[in-house]
Amino acid sequence: MLFSTFTLSKTLLFYKGGEFKDEGPWQHKEMFHKGDYELIFCINEPLYLEVGQQQLVLHKNEILIVPPFTKMVGYQKSTDIDFYWLHFFSQQPEQLLNVQAQDLFPRVQTKDTDHTDKELYLPLVFKLVDADQTTILIHQILSIHNELSFIEERDYLVSALLIQLYNTYWHNFDPDNESSRIDNVKEWIRANITNDLTVAEIADKVHLNPDYLTRLFKKYTGMSTLKYLNHIKIEVATLLLIRTEMSIKEIAYNSYFNDPKVFMRKFKAEMGLSPSEYRKCNNSIHLNNPHVDPQIPIPKRIADSIDYIPENGSLPETLQP
Repeated sequence: MLFSTFTLSKTLLFYKGGEFKDEGPWQHKEMFHKGDYELIFCINEPLYLEVGQQQLVLHKNEILIVPPFTKMVGYQKSTDIDFYWLHFFSQQPEQLLNVQAQDLFPRVQTKDTDHTDKELYLPLVFKLVDADQTTILIHQILSIHNELSFIEERDYLVSALLIQLYNTYWHNFDPDNESSRIDNVKEWIRANITNDLTVAEIADKVHLNPDYLTRLFKKYTGMSTLKYLNHIKIEVATLLLIRTEMSIKEIAYNSYFNDPKVFMRKFKAEMGLSPSEYRKCNNSIHLNNPHVDPQIPIPKRIADSIDYIPENGSLPETLQP
């Protein structure tokens, strides 16, 4: 299994990105990654890609990370395709590791207590157990247009995205019984969110003491059981705001709030914006570019930051065909 390191002693550098939808049949054109990484997040399946010498079928909620200096091409046509794509550079030379996750896990556990080492390990292909937070964060990255800002906000958000993916992947790999138990509770809550749940009812259904349940939630989510319930509803509302044209009132009811006014108050309390303001700030992304992945020059801010990336992304002599 192939893993890539990502060293975050400096931020990752956002290059370009978008969302692509096509009813098809459609097949990805041949591309060569010139010093940059590409992250593809599949919304609708399947997507047929040959990366290097390996043929992959990317399914719904799966992540693919294409490393630098790698050829990628579609080997079969897809229909009703929908995926996010974004390119970024690392400011440090990274490594590809051919290891099993269980062999890498002790190193991950050790790094949990080592705050001086900011190296992440992510598999090149993996499935997200909970894709909602990733969808929201990628959409936020693609909605930002701040070329005049002296701080490139997208660099920090791309770094945060990889941290989130890292934490999600290894958290779900962790065999710790207590961690697994809280994951099962969270899944039960998601499956029953349409009901008017109470902490006592949740505790009873999962056979835990309510106080112990709340302590578990505090430990693994940083919030109380009740706050987590509200957080899940707001997460659903956020997805509906950025992925649908529903009215605010419709979104309130479809995110399990009985009163639209209560929904709007709780949404603003958690997100810092009203639902309408949030939608306005996050509805402008690079969508359906006819070339999917436009060939644009590497921005000067990236070229100036990375001294080992060839000018304009050209192929090093040692890798010339």
